[in-house]
Amino acid sequence: MPALLAAAAIAALLLLAAPARASFDLLAGWGGSGSGPGQFESPAGVDFDSTGNAYVADTYNNRVQAFGPCRGYIRSLGTFGSGAGQLNSPTGVAVGPGDRLYVADANNSRIAVFGADGQFVANWGGLGTVPGLFRHPLDVAVGAGGNVYVLDTDNNRVQAFDPAGTFLFQWGRFGSGNGQFDTPFGIATGPDGSIYVADTLNNRIQRFDASGAFLGKWGGFGKGDGQLNFPRDVGVGPLGDVYVADTNNARIQAFDPAGAFLSKWGTRGSGPGQFEFAAGVGASPSGEIFVSESFPNNRIQVFGEPAVTIADLLDAVEALGLPRGIANSLSAKLRAAQRALDREQPYVAENLLAAFDNELRAQSGKKIATSDADALRAMAASVSASGPSCES
Repeated sequence: MPALLAAAAIAALLLLAAPARASFDLLAGWGGSGSGPGQFESPAGVDFDSTGNAYVADTYNNRVQAFGPCRGYIRSLGTFGSGAGQLNSPTGVAVGPGDRLYVADANNSRIAVFGADGQFVANWGGLGTVPGLFRHPLDVAVGAGGNVYVLDTDNNRVQAFDPAGTFLFQWGRFGSGNGQFDTPFGIATGPDGSIYVADTLNNRIQRFDASGAFLGKWGGFGKGDGQLNFPRDVGVGPLGDVYVADTNNARIQAFDPAGAFLSKWGTRGSGPGQFEFAAGVGASPSGEIFVSESFPNNRIQVFGEPAVTIADLLDAVEALGLPRGIANSLSAKLRAAQRALDREQPYVAENLLAAFDNELRAQSGKKIATSDADALRAMAASVSASGPSCES
């Protein structure tokens, strides 16, 4: 391959590794109406544990479903009822320290707690208006310090608790002023401790610090960039970007932590990348955006920037037309790294990728042009060695 074409090929592959906020590609999707594994009836809130497993509040199936990092079904938690480990229209989920799962058990007006093993731990709350009780809590979030923030929707307030469910403080009341709410549906916490509330009928997002002090707001009714129409949920990515399920506009909007508009995607419909009723949005530890859609689509769609894979690196090595011995040596290390990932041996894969990097350093400016070696090293640095390949 001519050098110019090889450089262009690597440049195109490197675009996969560059951070970008302009758009999000559809990476995966699953679901459909039903009560079987991986099927849903009005899924809502989404959150993630420390290993990347996704938990989805499957509202009208009265359960939470768990899916692995490669999106395979793991298990379901809950059955219909009001007893221990039972749920009645759960709408929000949040994972705290130790991968303890907190569920907004809306129609039971309580928080249900499950351990990392999926076993029931406790319920707390109950119907009422005094501190510690709820009226239709629709969502829950966990702060960096482990405090649990419950969106007490029909009381138009946020209540804060310690991990055991002891009431700490609250803020909010009905209204449209700063720190007031009108039927808020979604809550999320950011890496800096900020708390974001989807103030649904006020068509805005409000931002608070960990003590509930008002920090800012954005939105307003409309369909322009940064405007909202019935924002149903809010999620925060690992770098602090804020994602809003702009439900009645059939789209997701992305903002920086202060509310500056970044991007949007989605149109109305049931095709790939479209939405009918985006009910929940959550960002995985790797930055993928999971969107749950309620009736009629009853599905999960996953969006993100396609990750650089070892297959991409192999293509890039081949595109350069390197001397046979160098190309074979580099490719052998990459294939061995992929086998290690498939066997769930991330440390072995990391060592092999480090050896790949060292060989590029040693050959840079010798058998490999410096610019090509730097490009390959940049791609390799973007390859995840955190788990098995999800590619078929």
